[in-house]
Amino acid sequence: MEQTSIHIERFVKKEEEGLYFIQPFEVPEGVEKIEISYEYPRYITEDREDNSTSRKEINIIDLGLNGAGGKYIGSSGSDRSHITISAGHSSQGFARANTDAGQWGIIIGAYKVQEGGVMVKYHITFHKKERRLLKGDTHMHTLGSDGTLSVEQIGQFGKKLGLDFVFVTDHNNYAHNFQNVEVDGISVLPGTEWTHYKGHSGFLGVKKPFESAFCVNSLQEVQEKMAEAKGNGALIVLNHPFCPNCGWKWGIEEVEYDAIEVWNGGLPTSTNLKCMEWWHNQLLLGKKIPITGGSDFHRFDVTRIIGMPTTCVYAMSNTLDDIITAIKNGNAYITMFTNGPDLYAEAEGKILGETAPKGSEVKLRLWNLKGKDIICLITDQGTEEIICEDGVYEIELTRRYEQARFCRIEVIRRLVPDLPQMKILFSNPIYFS
Repeated sequence: MEQTSIHIERFVKKEEEGLYFIQPFEVPEGVEKIEISYEYPRYITEDREDNSTSRKEINIIDLGLNGAGGKYIGSSGSDRSHITISAGHSSQGFARANTDAGQWGIIIGAYKVQEGGVMVKYHITFHKKERRLLKGDTHMHTLGSDGTLSVEQIGQFGKKLGLDFVFVTDHNNYAHNFQNVEVDGISVLPGTEWTHYKGHSGFLGVKKPFESAFCVNSLQEVQEKMAEAKGNGALIVLNHPFCPNCGWKWGIEEVEYDAIEVWNGGLPTSTNLKCMEWWHNQLLLGKKIPITGGSDFHRFDVTRIIGMPTTCVYAMSNTLDDIITAIKNGNAYITMFTNGPDLYAEAEGKILGETAPKGSEVKLRLWNLKGKDIICLITDQGTEEIICEDGVYEIELTRRYEQARFCRIEVIRRLVPDLPQMKILFSNPIYFS
């Protein structure tokens, strides 16, 4: 991860003892994490007449921090000389905080200052955001509705299975979003599955997507409820729209949404394929609709496994905002399993979900492959199939599509002998203009 550092020296005078004051510093754009350390002569060692030595405390400088706009983040007194701040994790005593660009301030507490004053040296390191692959599950239920695991257990199992994030989406309920559960190594993110007899929709990324009760009885009220959630910052996903039991019956064209769940872990393959086919036809019509996949996990059984399928996003960090942005922009692909196969696609610096100039060279890398996997390169002009040889784990390809409007990738694998082949990777397109 790219990083830059600044160093600040602040001389604290004896007459400033007992005061607090702010040392400003500038945070640049695109920072994911801030590290702050400081040092000063806190003790001196003195020789004694009996040939022993003693250690004497002569300075005590406390540390606190304000974020951009003077927002208070926290304090550690003088017990810690190093802290870390980010939206995903901060040191004890400091709030998790977006590392927004602008003027921040170190709170200097001059508790004890020696005669003649003391020089305090601050070292601030900015860790820049950079795009990385993160794997998650966007559709999960807990004890808060009709699931069998707690929010914390969902996070723990997700981590064990190799996920970087999970969205907890209990039916018509957002109480779980206020539990402030933290599981090291995985981001447990807020969500709600707005649930009606005529369709379900994921409201992702906000703790409280709506104020009044979830229930509605007309298309207008549906539209108003979804607009309220979107206005509160939620990413709107139409979940399993072609499910025969709880599909979207309000009319897909009648509502505003951000993404479609084309792959639901609790549905038969035939139902998911119907949604995938509908989505591909929308691409042919020139529409750009980002896709997601979610396990719709309630309990462990034959068809419901956490992270099956997995939504794999290329995000600028593991924070909520950047994961939501990646999903909304279509910087994602879906795999049947948490361990792949995996994909990176780029054309003139544009990745999945983005638009490159027409005729751009597309660079593809696929890994976690197996022999006899079928790689499908799909455009509005047709499909090219590449069969992996035995022992193949990784493939790099380049293609140039002079007339195509988009290119997307699928991988097909026979999971069980004598049974039909199945899609195990399904991507958003790179678009061409």
